[in-house]
Amino acid sequence: MRELDEILSSYECYRREVEKMNEEKRDIEDVRNAIMGVVTTSAVVRSCQEKMLQELNEQLEGLEIPVKPKLVMFVCEDSKWLVEVNKLCKLVEVVSEIDYKSKTHSVMSVCDVGSGNEQLNSPTDVTVDHNTGNIYVADTLNHCVKVFNDSCKFVFKFGDLKGEGSMTYPKCFVICRNRVLVSQGDVFIEASHCIKVYQLDGKFVCQIGKHGGGELQFNYPCGLATNESTGDIYICDTRNDRIQIISEHFLYKSQFGKDILHSPLDVKLYRNNIFILDQSNPCLHIYNKNLVLQKSVVSRGEGQQVVSSYSFFIDRFGNILT
Repeated sequence: MRELDEILSSYECYRREVEKMNEEKRDIEDVRNAIMGVVTTSAVVRSCQEKMLQELNEQLEGLEIPVKPKLVMFVCEDSKWLVEVNKLCKLVEVVSEIDYKSKTHSVMSVCDVGSGNEQLNSPTDVTVDHNTGNIYVADTLNHCVKVFNDSCKFVFKFGDLKGEGSMTYPKCFVICRNRVLVSQGDVFIEASHCIKVYQLDGKFVCQIGKHGGGELQFNYPCGLATNESTGDIYICDTRNDRIQIISEHFLYKSQFGKDILHSPLDVKLYRNNIFILDQSNPCLHIYNKNLVLQKSVVSRGEGQQVVSSYSFFIDRFGNILT
């Protein structure tokens, strides 16, 4: 598995390269401004000025812009590409697979900000239906889920502010047994704290749970994950500081993490381990299949590994992307 301090190191190298480039740019611009500030009537001097300015402009154009490591906020994987949801930039990118050596990628499509069919407003999660290649995006501030095909063209959307299948602010989702499970929660709307279930075509199926602290009750549910072999669904019950597990038939099975977790935001399953991203005490907790804590990767400590994100992803090579 790729170590998280390696992720931090790649970002730190990128940051230093950017600082170095900006410093070189400032030095060149200072010299250029100084030359431009010299007033002269001499044709020879003006000719020298023009030549020097041309050389400085060529130096500016020749500055190599560092390539930012493709370490993303919200991402899921398909055999063809990765899909990134960048909440801060309010867009979705469909990108080629990461080149881990050069840390480069190429963007295939970007959705603009807005409320139109091919626009998004603060998307928070994305997943891919591997059977059809359709991309499902939680369009949070547009109160719906939008579906794009594998050519990044809009297909349909579902959920709005009306009806039993309505959404307030969809957070995260997962596809399980040909059903789309969507977590949602609004601090001002008590009835919104639940998981809603839809068919792949967007038809509403049912609601799981309600606001509260008991079994199948939630307080701001967020990240979701599914066990492909059993169909079990793992739910980050964020403000109840726990993970709830339900069956593929949406029945309560168990819960864990109450004494350790503090506002878990995201959960992933990988090779019989359960990875949980904690928010209040930024940390990545790793549990085994028996729900026993194996390791905690702590954030922001000197000499320690760092986790600082709202979501993460583990690709098929075992690399952790944050």
